[in-house]
Amino acid sequence: MPGPLSPVAPAEPGTGSDSAPGTDASRHLLNPARNAHPITLWGSSSMSSEGGAEGTPRPIRIHEHLALAAAPTPVHAFGVGATQSGHALLMRGLARPRISPDQGTDNSGAVPVHLDTDLPAFGPLRCPGEVDGVAGTLDATSGSWQFVTDDAAASLRSGTFRSSLAEVADGSRQVLWLGKNNILQVDTVLEHTQRMWDAAADPANDTLVLGHWPTEHDAAGSPTGEALTAVNSAQKQRYGAHFVDLQSLLLSEEGLTAPPVAHLRLLEQASTHEAIERGVTPPLLVATDHIHLNGWGNLLVSWAIVRRMRELVWL
Repeated sequence: MPGPLSPVAPAEPGTGSDSAPGTDASRHLLNPARNAHPITLWGSSSMSSEGGAEGTPRPIRIHEHLALAAAPTPVHAFGVGATQSGHALLMRGLARPRISPDQGTDNSGAVPVHLDTDLPAFGPLRCPGEVDGVAGTLDATSGSWQFVTDDAAASLRSGTFRSSLAEVADGSRQVLWLGKNNILQVDTVLEHTQRMWDAAADPANDTLVLGHWPTEHDAAGSPTGEALTAVNSAQKQRYGAHFVDLQSLLLSEEGLTAPPVAHLRLLEQASTHEAIERGVTPPLLVATDHIHLNGWGNLLVSWAIVRRMRELVWL
């Protein structure tokens, strides 16, 4: 039987690359570089990790993993379920619709409003901003647009809405996962993604675009499957190293044997091969609603994003 391990003696001061205490990693954590960029995340329910509480012992949220990887750099999570690519433009302040109040308000300061845009009031979207100096929140949670003033006594008149999230996003790097909910509008999704790309302070370096992954509704040959592949192909060619091909990640041997999911032995499952043949994501990575990734799927996507961020020297 081997004897007990000897304790490791602490390194003598001054024997490393410099005389500062700790390791390079710990010094970076406690004293980050002044030029570290905040990171903002834009998208819909996949970006907000809907379904991430399934499959894994603990919920896996993509924004939480990125926050850990980037710490202490701030990560702002602006993924909102059920939204389309146009809602991201609204939240980013790139779309500034004119708002007209309708009749009626309640004692919370909520005013029904009409927007001069065809953007639907979908999902749990609540976007802070102002209408010509009147501060409040543009709210879609009721299924129709309302503007809830910060001051219930404030008088709302017709004017232009500008999201205050634009101020949060200015000067930050960004991760875009846009357009799954309007994927059939291929040209629109590509245009909106490009507008978000162009809004970065340094467009060539400050944006990472995530490709879309195929659900059971996006099998090879289906209308949404073809649209999804068209969007992914165009963005892969356009953005190069700043594009993460999640369709390939979730359907390839390389991705399905990657360290975060290697223990699942996905390629030993008949259901995995059947899914790959149909061009959809293996069920062991998908939530029970069949439209969101589960915790294992989110963990694999998080790993791929962090790996690419390190390659781009974001982290």
